[in-house]
Formats: sequence, C-alpha cells, structure tokens
Amino acid sequence: MSASGPPARGSVRAGAPVPPTVRQRQRQRLLLRWLRLPAAARVLAVYAAARLFSAFVLAEVARFQEPSAWTPADPGYADVLVLWDATWYRSIAEDGYPDAVPLGEDGEPVQSELAFYPLAPLLARLLMATGLPFAWAGSLVSLLAGAAAAVGVHALLLRALSARCSAGAARRGAWSAAVLFSVSPPSPVLQVPYTEGPALALLVAFLLLLQRQRYLPAAAVALALGLTRPVAVPLSVLVAVHLLLRALAGHRRGAVLRGREALRCAVLLGASGAAGLLWPVTAALLTGRTDAYTATMGAWRSGGDVVWLRPWWDVSRYVLGPVAGPVLLVVVVVAFAVWLLGRRTAVLGAELRTWCLAYAGYLLLVLDPFTSLFRYLVFLFPLGGLVGLHPRRRGALRVWVLASLALQVVWTAWLWRFSPPADWPP
Repeated sequence: MSASGPPARGSVRAGAPVPPTVRQRQRQRLLLRWLRLPAAARVLAVYAAARLFSAFVLAEVARFQEPSAWTPADPGYADVLVLWDATWYRSIAEDGYPDAVPLGEDGEPVQSELAFYPLAPLLARLLMATGLPFAWAGSLVSLLAGAAAAVGVHALLLRALSARCSAGAARRGAWSAAVLFSVSPPSPVLQVPYTEGPALALLVAFLLLLQRQRYLPAAAVALALGLTRPVAVPLSVLVAVHLLLRALAGHRRGAVLRGREALRCAVLLGASGAAGLLWPVTAALLTGRTDAYTATMGAWRSGGDVVWLRPWWDVSRYVLGPVAGPVLLVVVVVAFAVWLLGRRTAVLGAELRTWCLAYAGYLLLVLDPFTSLFRYLVFLFPLGGLVGLHPRRRGALRVWVLASLALQVVWTAWLWRFSPPADWPP
C-alpha cells in the first residue's frame, strides 16, 4: 500500500471546483457592474451603441451615393441625413407651410409640405435658432426622442409583463423589447430628420399613462401625437377598448364610473378622436380648402385618391395572381389576428395587444404595401417583448439582434441610398 503525498502545486483534486481564471473574474466583475446599473442607463447604453452602428452604416453608404437633386456624389454623413422626406421636413423648418394647396398644370393637387405633420420639423426649427443647420437639428430631435422611446419601451413592457409573469421573465421580456427596438432594421430612422422618433416617444408615453389610468395627461399626449403622424384611428380604437374593459370590470365589482372619473374618460376618448382631425383641420385653416390634407395625400397615390384596402388587394393580385394573391392575403391577416389574440401573447395585456392589432389593421386599410412598410412596422415594438420569453431566450435574442443588424445594413444600402432618377422610398 503506497502512501500518497500532498498534491503538487497547481493541481486540482478530482471533483473540486475549478477556480476562475483572471479573465473570467474580470468578465464577472464587469457583468456585475453592468447589472447594478439602473435599467434606464443600460437601455440608453444599448441605444447609443446601436446609433453609433447606424451612423457608421450611413456614413459608409454615403460613399456610394450617386449625385442627385438632393446631394452630390459621396455627400458625407451630414448630407445623407436629409434624403427623401427629410427634404420636405427641412422645407417646413426653414420656410413653413404654403398658404394654398399647390396645384399642377392640370389643376390637381401636387406633392407638397401639407402632407407632412408639423411637430418634428418645428422642434428642429427651435434648435436651428441656436445656429445648428437643419441636418443636425433634425437629427438631434430624432436621437433624443428615440432615446426617450427606448427607455419608455422598457418601462412599458416591464409593467405589462409584471402583471402576468414572474419578475425575472418580466425583466427579460422588457429588456428584449428595448434592445430589439434599438437595433431594428429601420432604426437608422431614429437619427435622421423623420417623425418616427417623436411619434414613438409620444406613443410610449401615452401607453404608459393609459396603463396607470392617468387620463388627462394621456389626453394631452394624444393631441400632441396627432401632430406627429396619422395614427389617431388605432389610438381611438385602443382607448375605446380600454375604457370598455374597465367599465366591464367595474360592473362586475359593482363599481360604476361616475363624476370626475367619468369626465376624465370622456375627455380622453374625445382627445384621441380629435387627434386625428387636428392636422387636417389645421391644414384647411392654413389654405382655406377643407380637403387640403387628403387632396395632397392623394398626390402620392397612383390613382390620385386614398382608397381603403384596395392597394393591398391589388398588389396581392399583381404579385401572386387574381386568386392566390387575395386568398394568401386573407390567410395571413387571419393568422396574425388569431396569433395576436391567442394564449401566447396574452402576457402583453389587453392594451398592448389591442394597439398592435388596431395598428396592423390601420396599415391594412390605408397603406400602400410598398417599401415604407418596414419603417411603419417599428410601431409594433411591444411584440419584441415576446422574444425574451422564448424558452431559449438568450439564443433567440442574440439571433434576432444579429439578424436585425445585418438587415439594417440591407435597409440602409437598399432603401435609404437614392439611385437616380427614381427609386423605392424608405
């Protein structure tokens, strides 16, 4: 029987835990410091990193920009910011709106600033008073509004999921929603002079106030949202469903809305409806023509008019045939509605599911299904919270992030870069 001596220096007994290496300890310390940061600070850090990535992509794509009416060849980062609709917003910020509906030689309305909502360019105009050119002023408005929206997305999803999930699951879902919002393929729009940043910030603020049943501040935010983008129709649907569900819940408990609370509900419902009329009425007052906004919007449509549902129907027939196209369109719409109203998405809560369903329905009714659709889909950001609840959540989120960054390059190079003489809009 041989005697065994003490283990050699540096050896590890069988079954003993392996001590972490220096690099592993450093990573653990960094991870702990990261996790100890407030959630808002971590979201802002991810948002800032995403915007730096987008800035690099925009600057690289600018090197391949051909000369056009908007920019020279290889215009650089600042000039590439003001392509496409940003030119209209610059015109509004610098010169305001026309006092009459511009008409073509045939007497019909032509494309003009009246089709574009005023809040974002007017905010840029305030910053331009400090001496900033429009490209930087408009970009700063979008950047700051997008940052506020990203923080709000995290807070919104955390509150919604906490009511139906464990605390850990709620944190993971809120984190995935904020991250995917920040890196989504069309997220460069959050640093160009477009309306998405301010509109998203106001929408998130509205949803947070609605969650907390703070109806008077929510009414004010709804009116401001009515000056950023035409999203009042799904907003009104959301408010109506929210108030109906609250009334039914109160009825089951024997509590009926009365007095000041009923008045606040009425104010909110009225404000959400008025938000949709705010800019069309303002455009009518500016020009003296009651249909100034809708007539101008028609100038962007091939038929000269905004016709509900027909663009999707016609495009489906054109792409897939007169039978297969409409059938597939109906199947996709029904499948999306069934999924969104199903058990797996119930964790989002009634308000967020209603918003997603109403907004998708709004796009189906009024939108031409072309390349701008990718940008409009950013408003379905609550669905990003479901990725964090995936059984393989870490792997799923990483795949989504990597795919989003790759598609962001595609979106910028394909849609934001303008190829003369005509191109698909972003």
